[in-house]
Amino acid sequence: MRVSWCGQSYFIITGPGGVRLAVDPHDGDSLGLPRCEADADYILVTHDHYDHNAVDVARGPRTKGVALWREGTFTFGPFRVAGVRLPHDAQDGSRYGWTAAYLVEADGVRVLHMGDVGVAPTEDLVRPFGKVDVIMVPAGDVTTVSQAGAIEWAKAVGAPVVIPMHYWLPGSNVPLDPIDVMLSIWRGDVERPGRSLRSSRGSGEGPGLR
Repeated sequence: MRVSWCGQSYFIITGPGGVRLAVDPHDGDSLGLPRCEADADYILVTHDHYDHNAVDVARGPRTKGVALWREGTFTFGPFRVAGVRLPHDAQDGSRYGWTAAYLVEADGVRVLHMGDVGVAPTEDLVRPFGKVDVIMVPAGDVTTVSQAGAIEWAKAVGAPVVIPMHYWLPGSNVPLDPIDVMLSIWRGDVERPGRSLRSSRGSGEGPGLR
């Protein structure tokens, strides 16, 4: 499995047979970030905010399915997906609404995209996800969990690979924090693989921030 990051919360997951799954595409321009067109086979959107819902940017001739903040278990080609509804804020969704978190499995690897989760992990919230190999968790504070809260989620699901997302990047006009705080309090390895990461089950790697 290959995971490529397009900034903010936009990822392209390439699975068996080169099938592409895009998650939370943005249009680039409205965020001050590069545009990343995907022609994805399948598209997942966690919630209906402008920096997550630019479906047309990821859609193309090969697109076969789009899921908008969908709950429950379903299959998109080689990907088995489970959508779980979570509050976007600590006020039970009363401020920013709700988001889906998607657990995506292919090639024996389980990748959890947390959307814009805004609450701390609890036993009840963590239970539906089970074993997680890679977690993508918002780390820009302001409208989601804090950067310390992002680490709490990573620890709660036991993911050995943690990919921060939804934080301020140079050139971005989105009012989020840079990732400095998370880096200062993280107590595992830190790697900077660029915009693409390959992951396989049973690699023997310890906890790592990517």
